[in-house]
Amino acid sequence: MALSGNKGEWSEIYAFFYALTHGRIDVADENLNAVPGEYYKILEILRKEANTDNSYIRNTDCIHVYITNNKTGEVEQFDVTIEAFAENSKKLLSYLKEKTGRSFKFPDIEEFMSSIKVHSIKDVKHKRDITIKIEDFHCGLQQTLGFSIKSLIGHNSTLFNAGSGTNFIYEIKLKEGDTLDVDDFNRTTYVHNKITERIRKLDERGAKIEFVGIQSNTLFQNLRMIDGDLPQILAELLLVRYRDNQSKLTYCVNKLQETNPMQFDLSRGWPFYEYKLKKFLQDVAMGMTPETVWTGIYDATGGQIIVKDSGDVVCYHIYEQNQFLKFLLNSTYFEQPATSEDSNYPGHPQANPKKKFLYGWIYEENGKYFIKINLQVRMNA
Repeated sequence: MALSGNKGEWSEIYAFFYALTHGRIDVADENLNAVPGEYYKILEILRKEANTDNSYIRNTDCIHVYITNNKTGEVEQFDVTIEAFAENSKKLLSYLKEKTGRSFKFPDIEEFMSSIKVHSIKDVKHKRDITIKIEDFHCGLQQTLGFSIKSLIGHNSTLFNAGSGTNFIYEIKLKEGDTLDVDDFNRTTYVHNKITERIRKLDERGAKIEFVGIQSNTLFQNLRMIDGDLPQILAELLLVRYRDNQSKLTYCVNKLQETNPMQFDLSRGWPFYEYKLKKFLQDVAMGMTPETVWTGIYDATGGQIIVKDSGDVVCYHIYEQNQFLKFLLNSTYFEQPATSEDSNYPGHPQANPKKKFLYGWIYEENGKYFIKINLQVRMNA
């Protein structure tokens, strides 16, 4: 069966080819530009296939390949020219830049992969995307580290994926004596920026919009693992995103620093909101997902590799944490996934929505009013 994957998944193979072709990965600054003279030398890349452990050792003129059979322990050894990796790297990049759609098959790339005993797009045994033995330019030591990979080829990569569990739930508390016809309100506010319109209309009525929970308890507890204030901070950030109709995380977190809804002591310049948001972005980049229990253990112990739209590949090692955190904050924005609302009956879900996020409108439950806002974060570098 032919291998099929999206741009992000195929970009992992591209980064694998690129690293062995160039023998180095440049360190990036906070703006994703390569820092002159700072790079990690690629000594070896390790991959786990279904039945083998694969090793690709870079020499000056070729790649030494060692394939160890997990059952018998037998080792197959052969060499592949660096030019072969370079040729397939360029070919794959051109495919990724010209293709549109969700999933792709590249038979000639798969043929080369098969020749080097790579039979899956992703490393089958790790959460990390690639395992590399590098020479550290800081101290000259050799380290074997796992990296996660994000691709910016042809599209903005999702950093934190949306789901029905990523809905943040808010209670709407009307002014005393005020009443709300939910169907009429949702219908009259069904405009281009409907969530912004609905929140602004509620603000005009003097209603209070108070965070009460997250649809997924796993996500709620994961956020508390990172920082106990994170659920509330993200809830406040989402309200800013729609109140002000501004999606960039830098704007939203700066607004919170000004308004200080959680009443932190900011008298001496402590960046509470920014610091806690960066911790969230870092843990998401390093493996935290909404529906898997997060223990705080990074499988990508080396850091993050970014495949730029140009095809250049740069990285943030754990040493470059400050630059990495600045990059994450500066390059991310809140995405608005499909609300799953029925345009014929605003405030009601479609009969068979493609994405069952079911959020963005006012609803009534046990005599109280609520609205859900979905959390999704995307990169725009």
